[in-house]
Amino acid sequence: MIKLISSKVARILCKDEKHTDNYELYEYAIYIILSSAFHMATVIVLGLVFNLLTESLVFYLSFIVIRKFAGGYHAKTPVRCYLFSFASNIIILCLVKWLSSINTLFIFIFIIFELLCVVLILLISPLDTENNPLTGQEKKMYRMLTSIITILIFIISSLCFFKGYRNIGSSMICGVVMSALVLLMRKIQIINMRIKK
Repeated sequence: MIKLISSKVARILCKDEKHTDNYELYEYAIYIILSSAFHMATVIVLGLVFNLLTESLVFYLSFIVIRKFAGGYHAKTPVRCYLFSFASNIIILCLVKWLSSINTLFIFIFIIFELLCVVLILLISPLDTENNPLTGQEKKMYRMLTSIITILIFIISSLCFFKGYRNIGSSMICGVVMSALVLLMRKIQIINMRIKK
């Protein structure tokens, strides 16, 4: 559906041009904007349904800002991508609700798990894709940005726990954990592709 809307809007935008060379560029740009808006709307709706709107947004932004530079697994189709995002958001919000009621010992265990995920992210990022290969210079820059962002999120999430903002802290931790998970999935995907060659 988003693809169809993108195509129609791109046709309208290219109608007044003498050359339609920019059609594919417009279509792709509109598709990305609509997909992002649809994902954000889903995050907001799920946050409202679970009565965890702030936590839902904090998780999503923590995840997206790391993924932007670290990379990670990409589903083969937009529908699979959406379903994966939808399911993971529901799981994360259930986890945040659960974390708000557990004792401090489990919180320390969860923070240690987050630290392990931080180390994993720092070790294997950035991972590029066939559609978006990174140059050596880009990899260095992305690795540095990923390191700064991930460590910063780890520090802020830990401080949130100790300052009494447990839900916000656990949402950020979940963003780090999800980033590590999609990176690991992408690494396995790359290894499998090399084995098949």
